[in-house]
Amino acid sequence: MMIYVDNKAVYTKYASSLDTYISMGGGSHYIAVKSWDSTGAISVKTFNINVTTTSGTSAGRYWSVDQASGWQTCTACAGVVGVPDAFSWFKQWVNSPSLDGNSMQFFIGGDTPYRNALWYIGFGLNSARHFAYDVYFYITNPGYSEALEFDINQYINGRKYIFGHQCSPKWSKTWDTWNQSTGHWESTGIACPVFPAYKWNHVVIEVERTTGNQLHYVAITYNGVKHYINRYRSSTGSSWNGVSIDFQMDGDYAQHDYSTWLEKLNISSW
Repeated sequence: MMIYVDNKAVYTKYASSLDTYISMGGGSHYIAVKSWDSTGAISVKTFNINVTTTSGTSAGRYWSVDQASGWQTCTACAGVVGVPDAFSWFKQWVNSPSLDGNSMQFFIGGDTPYRNALWYIGFGLNSARHFAYDVYFYITNPGYSEALEFDINQYINGRKYIFGHQCSPKWSKTWDTWNQSTGHWESTGIACPVFPAYKWNHVVIEVERTTGNQLHYVAITYNGVKHYINRYRSSTGSSWNGVSIDFQMDGDYAQHDYSTWLEKLNISSW
């Protein structure tokens, strides 16, 4: 089965049914769902929809961000200054490993130890004060990962709020949060040992931008267990405006090649 948006194939699943979310821009779109059976017979259903965007509002939900267009990558901005940068790439619409037939694969490697890679996507203006970052991740070589990082960034009213979260199984062995005023990671005390291999892990991160211009780290739910952080940190100045999210992979002492897959990446704001 395949889904086409404006005559472009955007989703494929080798099954007799599908249930998924497709990210697309605002406005009118022509949708076609096409299926083939084992005899080669084809069935097509078409319809038109109108998408209303949430940019500039105080609430919204961005479904299946791992399938959205607009992802970009950066290694020089991933916490380690120097050359050469990490070798990295990403690939969308990966059938395996996957929960629903469409995961997003991220790869990091290279020859220089402790190099990192960061991937990000923006959502435009959003004046919400509460955000949730909900994602499943899968890793085959967890012993090669120095850390995995999940960030929510908001730039508004001359301030920036970098809600950085990382699981650091080799350094702190805990979930850490970012103090943007001091430029340091701070342990939450929430245990985060080496990731399980060949298993989907589920992370939900909840944060708040307070009325006093502070970052409020609310909670982390990791594989069904919720931990309240309740940590407040100061914001800093910025001339930018908008909201974005990041995903980062950190290299180890030998810069071993490894991949991570993300799926069902949803961002909520209110």
